[in-house]
Amino acid sequence: MSKPILSDDKDQPKNLLEELQNSLIRRFSRVPLSHGPIVYEFTNDRALLHQYYRLREIMYRKVFKTDKFMGEEDVHDKISHILIARRGKLCIGGCRLTIREADENFLLPMETPDFKLRSIFPNLPLRKLCHGEFSRFAIIDEDEDKMEIMLAMSRLMIEKCVNSELGFVFLKSNLLMAHNWRKIIHNHCGQKNVRICREIKVPEIPIHPEITWYITEVPLPAAEITHYEKDALVRPIESLVH
Repeated sequence: MSKPILSDDKDQPKNLLEELQNSLIRRFSRVPLSHGPIVYEFTNDRALLHQYYRLREIMYRKVFKTDKFMGEEDVHDKISHILIARRGKLCIGGCRLTIREADENFLLPMETPDFKLRSIFPNLPLRKLCHGEFSRFAIIDEDEDKMEIMLAMSRLMIEKCVNSELGFVFLKSNLLMAHNWRKIIHNHCGQKNVRICREIKVPEIPIHPEITWYITEVPLPAAEITHYEKDALVRPIESLVH
């Protein structure tokens, strides 16, 4: 698979009508998509974001067989980096990366006041390293290039994490998807030591009480560099002792 290329801002569609967006999504949710090049971009364009929010609502309701999931913009969307895949003016996929600096205390999407990553992973330097979470991953089901889109978006999201010098990124999913994430991130994104944290009990979601959730932990190069620098400081002291 060729490396996905992010588009320039000048390629972004502007001023699409809301009704047109909804009709396009309804139409292409029923018909296989295979025409036109796929463009990937991190965007703040309101028309594309509206399509993405609508798409994730449709897909999450379909996958989880519920009519209770709401895909509208939430507080985390407003502070996240949102990656869009589109054909022409139609959004066919999207996901978001929420980044938290080491000295910030707001809750990431998977967290609650009683379920915080810094408490769950006390041995990880989450008070010293920037870290984040992938969430709200959605792709139109009928697109014939669905797997290509998923791999390309995963690669671009991991690249964003590395370039932003995150030490760790986390994902929450069911067990099947956790295995898929581990395989994709290890085999296609070049990140090793991806771990499904089976020992952690993740709170259930009221609208999906039947689903058992798992956290996937992804260490990134910034964490390895920090570990190396720490070891480098210790070795000279040890050599003096000997």
